[in-house]
Amino acid sequence: MTLRECAAGSDPLSALWRDYLDGRMTQAVLFIGESGVGKRTFARLLAQALLCDSEKDAEKKPCGSCRGCRRFLARTHPDALFPAPLPKEKTIKIDALREMIDSLNRHSLEGGRRVVLIENAERMTPQAQNCLLKTLEDGAEDTYFILTCDAESALLPTIRSRCRIVRVQPWEAGRIEQALVKRGIPADRAKALSVFCEGSLGRALQMQDDASYWQARDTVKRSFLAVRGMGTLPAAAQALKDQKDNGDRLLDILEQEIRALLHAKSLGGDDRSDDFPPAWQEAPAASLCRILEAVLTARRQKYANVGWAALSEGLMQTISEETKTWQV
Repeated sequence: MTLRECAAGSDPLSALWRDYLDGRMTQAVLFIGESGVGKRTFARLLAQALLCDSEKDAEKKPCGSCRGCRRFLARTHPDALFPAPLPKEKTIKIDALREMIDSLNRHSLEGGRRVVLIENAERMTPQAQNCLLKTLEDGAEDTYFILTCDAESALLPTIRSRCRIVRVQPWEAGRIEQALVKRGIPADRAKALSVFCEGSLGRALQMQDDASYWQARDTVKRSFLAVRGMGTLPAAAQALKDQKDNGDRLLDILEQEIRALLHAKSLGGDDRSDDFPPAWQEAPAASLCRILEAVLTARRQKYANVGWAALSEGLMQTISEETKTWQV
């Protein structure tokens, strides 16, 4: 993948890409966004492009095959630095930053650009952040700092002020769906993933590989979404038997389902007709809102240690009462 391909569909990334093409790259860039929205992918591509040796024009970088790209991908490039936590540690400590500074104080081994890539920069200890701040203030020529961060507030304001901040927004569902189909995921499953991944391609890919997620979705369909009045409650309750430990995930999925249908109705239709149970297509928005409130109540009850059987039964009774108003 090239920088251009990765930046497509995102105004903040496209603006940074254009500056890269024009040779106006900021020496310190901080990518901020939720986990899985693509900030790490773009950060790595940008770092790789800065070290790419290819004769191709900048729009086609990184090429992925030149010596610079191969060494960057293998993390053996002498002018690419990757401060990170030590094995079995969760934080990036000051020693990692001191080692980085020591390397930067020497001449570039390749005689060109040097790139420092710090992923999950919020993991830096306060001491490490202060150490990085001094280096950012010095601003060595042809040295680029590329940082990614999920939690902006975990970084010192002084570090943020010395970086160009690029806020990576969640992807639109249609774009995620297309990306998943390109990866060989069946269209119907790609559509479902694009709705429930909350704008995160990374999360969608994790969900795709998580068999337990699909099992939980099937359980929701055979229980809560299968309720059609009091006569269907025994079978629905049977599907929820022994699901106590999976309760949080089942409630999450049910909430996502209801919210997705409400959103589709607010747009004047249902673009999930192939995935959502057809019997729910006629559900009025007001009824769906009452069911959604019941789901939220069930979650609060679970946090208050109400038994799973009792809270799930109460939720299904609410659904049963509501479904009578629109289902025959």
